Amino acid sequence: MDKIIKFQRKLALITSIFIIAHPLFFIFSNRNYLNYLIPDFAVLPLALGTISLYIFVIIMACSLMYKRISYNAWQYIHILTYILFFFSLYHALNIGSGTGNFFVKSIFGILLIVVVAGGIYRTYYKLKQRNNKFIVEGIKWETKDTFTLVLEPNYKFLFKPGQFCFLRLNKDRLYARHPFTISSSPDEKNLHFTIKTKGRFTWELMKLKKGEEVKVDGPFGIFTLDKAEDKDIVLIAGGIGITPFFSMIKSLAGSHSNRKIILFYCSKKAESMVFKKELDAITEKWLKKIYVLSDDECCFGLEKGRLNASIISKYAEDINKSVFFICGPEEMKKCIVKELVKSGVKKENILAEDFFL
Repeated sequence: MDKIIKFQRKLALITSIFIIAHPLFFIFSNRNYLNYLIPDFAVLPLALGTISLYIFVIIMACSLMYKRISYNAWQYIHILTYILFFFSLYHALNIGSGTGNFFVKSIFGILLIVVVAGGIYRTYYKLKQRNNKFIVEGIKWETKDTFTLVLEPNYKFLFKPGQFCFLRLNKDRLYARHPFTISSSPDEKNLHFTIKTKGRFTWELMKLKKGEEVKVDGPFGIFTLDKAEDKDIVLIAGGIGITPFFSMIKSLAGSHSNRKIILFYCSKKAESMVFKKELDAITEKWLKKIYVLSDDECCFGLEKGRLNASIISKYAEDINKSVFFICGPEEMKKCIVKELVKSGVKKENILAEDFFL
């Protein structure tokens, strides 16, 4: 999902350059800008091309300043994308220089089928998501700046440990949905999201009262233990990045798993560690827990400094026969991935969770 979003941004920039240049080339070639800037419905394909240009500019402008408009308006503006597609398709088929080519027609036909199918799926998905209004059961504080939002689903919510959901609030001037990892296990009745207070959206989540509604989209993500198959597992968490691993560990504890798992939990100070008491209460032999503190005095059972390949090798029997799951601050992830690769770990055995925000 993150790769798709980043790709879409780059594609949008390149597309914008070509689309804006398209009418400009015609204007410069014959210096008659009125034909290309004012719709002439006597020549319908050309008029729809001009209208498509204006719709495109409106959508791009709204995309750049989406935080200044309401989220509902932003949703309806997206519908203009479908109108834009059909107008521009009609324009291209009736006035384009290459429309007589079979290959070009085939591409347009495939695009039409894909867009129609996408529109049907999107409509179905939106109608289905209307029922995803979960009720707030309560707020539980984990540390001074981290809390767990407990939601009661209105149906049996199925997910895999490690997946995330998008949360939405029906409050004024909260424009977008935000991703949060599920910290409960699939066996629990209620859905838990453990969140660090950072920004206005998390602040509003923190103020929710019992009985209020939260819209939940999901689950999403492939950051799950399915990727590990039967190999040993090394979990590396930084700060609030412990949330997917807490869900995984609780799920495995409930299933009496005998898979070998090593958890490296990195934090600046011991007091800021989330779920430490709960993790310490899990005494099964298949789980080994190593806490790494960078800005705090260490005691027995803890490592001092920043996690590196040397510390990992100290506890992992064979890093080349393990699958590594990493979730935490971006800089931490990059450094650890780099060190693991240097140590001989194959890239396909390193999975790093990344939310594009």
